Amino acid sequence: MERRNLIGFAIFLISGAILAFLAGVSVAVLDLPPTAVVRNVKNTAKELVRGPWYRDHRWMPRRYEGVGLVKHDPERSWAGITVMQGMFDEGIKARAYDADGTLLQEWPLDFLSIWPKPTHILPESRIPKGSKGYHTQGIALEKDGSILVNFAERGTARLGPCGDVIWTVDHMTHHSITENPDGTYWIPNKRDPATVAEEYRLPGASIEAILEADNYYADSALLIDTDGRVIEDVPILEPVLDWLAQRQEFDIIYGLNEEDLDPIHLNDIEVVTPALSARLPGSEPGDLLLSMRNLNALTVLNKSSNKIVWMQHGPWVQQHDPDIAPDGTITVFDNGSGRRMPGRDFVGARVLRFDPVTSLAETIYPKTDDQRFFSFIMGTHQALPNDNILVTESMSGRVFEFTPDGEIVWEMVFVAGTRSAALIEEARRYPLGYVDRSVWSCP
Repeated sequence: MERRNLIGFAIFLISGAILAFLAGVSVAVLDLPPTAVVRNVKNTAKELVRGPWYRDHRWMPRRYEGVGLVKHDPERSWAGITVMQGMFDEGIKARAYDADGTLLQEWPLDFLSIWPKPTHILPESRIPKGSKGYHTQGIALEKDGSILVNFAERGTARLGPCGDVIWTVDHMTHHSITENPDGTYWIPNKRDPATVAEEYRLPGASIEAILEADNYYADSALLIDTDGRVIEDVPILEPVLDWLAQRQEFDIIYGLNEEDLDPIHLNDIEVVTPALSARLPGSEPGDLLLSMRNLNALTVLNKSSNKIVWMQHGPWVQQHDPDIAPDGTITVFDNGSGRRMPGRDFVGARVLRFDPVTSLAETIYPKTDDQRFFSFIMGTHQALPNDNILVTESMSGRVFEFTPDGEIVWEMVFVAGTRSAALIEEARRYPLGYVDRSVWSCP
């Protein structure tokens, strides 16, 4: 009798569990209450606990030994102040380092302290709910000791030498900050999808779908003045789609599905120089050289006509940070792939030089197989006055400087915990006397 009761009780529990499961499935499939509430709570909890990595799982295992400055050849490296920003073990920060690895200044990058009540972010679900629900991109150091930092797709802030907020750009800016000689800046911006005309909404890219997919879709190039005001807002999506339509090249767009309506993914803006313009018929000095990751393309937008006059797909793969060399060639941080690809010397990333006249690409680094490095997203490079190049290997938490013959002469490594690499999204080098360091003597 007792055994029969136990069996009956077990059947009752199993039946209840099955009914509860079916009910839960029905609620989720039909999107009935409280599905949305549960989803939001779950995502918020993930964001608070893991930061932005709950989306992309970009915390990567450590690849390099040592912590901090691990190599420094003072005779062959270019001495200067290195500023960087990213996710360190101690949190999201910007830092300035001396050539010998001494920490000169540190800026905590707390989004909610800078924007306590943001109103410029779409959809509102992208507003960080905690101190880790975002990451930073792009950095620039000013001569007064202040810095500019992009909070990815959430705005740009200029912070004083001691961290006070000087001004903010309340747009969904992201990626690079390009300094111009007159003190202005070019910064990529994620546009409100309502500003995109119907004929430029690709299949599946309704306003609702764009907001739900939480993506870039329509980028523009913002020109910011020295006080943080927008003085130009140049649409990028429309001229690019016009160019592709004229050449029937829509098949190269792969960043377009239900979860990722992102055909272009603008990640850098550079100003065309007279030397580059001389190599590209139809371009003019002052035009914009654009890096579009999801097209594997560099392109030039003519400022006078607002039309694309040149586009090159590859030989780079999901590239970042094109820079224009004095001779009019272009150097690129080529993210590459984690597997061997045709026409490539090594597995992984590389810094390459591209001649737009001959379409020939030369791998500048790595020189040998044991120098291989890789960052599947992010990454930058900077040509230094002594012909060395500074590289940010973002996903490995590594910044290094190499000579023209491929020798590393300066290197810093950052970690998160004991097993993971920190994430350094960009590092940039400035001359030693660029800032009066006394301004960093903060309370």
